[in-house]
Amino acid sequence: MSSHRTKELAQSRLFQQYPHDWPLRDRIRLSYQRAQAIGKAYGFTRDDVLNTTEKLWQLHTDPICGIDGAAAILATIQYNLCAGTIAPYATQHIEISETLERVLSFEVSGQFLLTELGHGIDALHLETTATLLPDGSYELNTPHERAGKYMPPTVPMGYPTIAVVMARALVDGMDRGVKSFLAPINDGKIMHPGVVCRYLSQRGGNTPLTHSITYFDHVRIPAYSLLGKISGPVNHRSSFFEAICRVPYGTLALSSLGVPALQIMSTICARYSMRRTVLNNEEIQKPIISFRTQQVPILTALAQAYVMRALFDASIKLFTDVSLDFRVRHAIATATKSVMVCHTQAAALELGERCGAQGLFEINQISSIFNDFRGITIAEGDLLVLSVRLATELLLKRYCVPESPNPESLLSRHELGLFTELGSVLKAHHHRSEEFSRQVLPRCRLFVQSIGERMAYDAAVASGLDPCLVDMYVVSCVKHDSAWYSEELNLSRARVQAMENAAIESMYPRLEEFIARTEVEPYISAPLLSSRQWEAYERQMTVYGDSPRFKSKPSDGSNILSFSRQARL
Repeated sequence: MSSHRTKELAQSRLFQQYPHDWPLRDRIRLSYQRAQAIGKAYGFTRDDVLNTTEKLWQLHTDPICGIDGAAAILATIQYNLCAGTIAPYATQHIEISETLERVLSFEVSGQFLLTELGHGIDALHLETTATLLPDGSYELNTPHERAGKYMPPTVPMGYPTIAVVMARALVDGMDRGVKSFLAPINDGKIMHPGVVCRYLSQRGGNTPLTHSITYFDHVRIPAYSLLGKISGPVNHRSSFFEAICRVPYGTLALSSLGVPALQIMSTICARYSMRRTVLNNEEIQKPIISFRTQQVPILTALAQAYVMRALFDASIKLFTDVSLDFRVRHAIATATKSVMVCHTQAAALELGERCGAQGLFEINQISSIFNDFRGITIAEGDLLVLSVRLATELLLKRYCVPESPNPESLLSRHELGLFTELGSVLKAHHHRSEEFSRQVLPRCRLFVQSIGERMAYDAAVASGLDPCLVDMYVVSCVKHDSAWYSEELNLSRARVQAMENAAIESMYPRLEEFIARTEVEPYISAPLLSSRQWEAYERQMTVYGDSPRFKSKPSDGSNILSFSRQARL
């Protein structure tokens, strides 16, 4: 795995831990500062966002995203959704070009307002309007409260904010379809006249952001604010998906945050397990990494990290291949998201538990990564809805995903087996029937995940990944649907455990090598990682009571406390 361009930035004071009692607003402001710093480290250009260059994809697998999930979300909104939507129209008007440059430099915060409180997965029917006025300008309006834009962060946080707003264009009372418009939101301190946002409560457990509901009360925006043409579409549905074309890119890009998440979490748990000891019956201190109960989840997550990296690289090649049917490209993104999210969330739960009580705390990164990924499951397309749509269309044979070059592999046979099972229901019942709803819909996500797992295996084999990593990955997938493998391939529990033991025996002696190759340790600030980091964390703790033995230790000046006081100013 290659070196990361943010390695030095991750070591800067800006990315160190802050005191746990730091005010919420200061924490959110820090995430904006971090997002801006990440953007500057990459130095994105119009070409990067317009043509989704390797640099833009690299952003989403950068381990710095594991330090601050809110900064990662702000950065991907800024560059993929906002700048990516504006970029094709930069030559349309000088103001659009200048706005794009301000977004790329993070001089302004760029947001993307699509879904509404009353229209999430059916955003095609959104109700925000942009009415063409006689002078060529537009009036942006929220007709009622349930048409408020939900939930991009639009509270003033010190950065002037502009947004790409999806609205229904009205010309002489005629609906010209959903189009994208540029609109000012705030100047960093106060909201733009006519623009109102309601600050939502925090999601809980994740890195905080100012998620909001945003409303427009007859806001005038200039003629050049329209990104594209005002002419009515031949097909409103096709026009809508063309307007939100960056969302499928986000489906793939956001899910790839699972790569650094798995790398970071497995490394944290491995290092903790190496230094944490218990006294055995011979009165000898024994590191808990020696127990199979620690080895299995750590090695599983680490193997998944390597395989997910191979999958991501392969998926990008397919997704960016414009010769492919866009439905197939979107299918690739959906299957990749499915498997990335599943592996990351499952790993976060188990690795967090394997770190004991310390794994529960946000400062040790694992729990906040898990909660950030709960949002990613829904962002850029609700995973369940995407899975139902993809599975149904594949079963109806409207298109198909690329075939496996390894049709005899366990994971390929699993994918084909589920396709055959679900397809038999479709042969007997219409896809809109109650029977299809009962028997197929609940299994769509598992089916789509099986596609992602098979794709991941194929990518890992094609990339020449170490066989022990591939074997460990395959076992983890078999365990996910062990009943099917037992019923259809006669894989007993004993055989699966033997497969797992063999993979562990091959992989465990090389644990240090596999951790080192991820190059993520400079990005880990979790105090449980080492005694040195724990002692630094202790120096930041607020102390109550008076005892010479347990007073706060003098700081070496390396913690963020002094920085945090400056950042509040």
